[in-house]
Amino acid sequence: MEVNNLTDKNYEDIIAATQSGLILFHKKLCPHCLNMKKVIEKFITAKGEGVSVMYMDSEENPEGMQSLDVERVPTLEIIKNGKVASTKSGLMNPRELAVFFQEA
Repeated sequence: MEVNNLTDKNYEDIIAATQSGLILFHKKLCPHCLNMKKVIEKFITAKGEGVSVMYMDSEENPEGMQSLDVERVPTLEIIKNGKVASTKSGLMNPRELAVFFQEA
């Protein structure tokens, strides 16, 4: 699983170049965020061929968080054709993530 770490400086270009992906907005010491990383790994292993995975640390990248209208962590954004297609905050299991991704 290839992971891009987004920053305030690079997130716009990476999102614009992404056909199919997801972004997890997280904090390093957030236990729910760590849990969501495991959920994403399971989702990618099961169904994620061709899906780019991106992480953005909310404490290190406040401009990106504000620009993308993310107020809390963990938050997931689905990227389709270079644009944010859907946003959801909180925990979910791999099945819920698969449905959320497909419906975006």
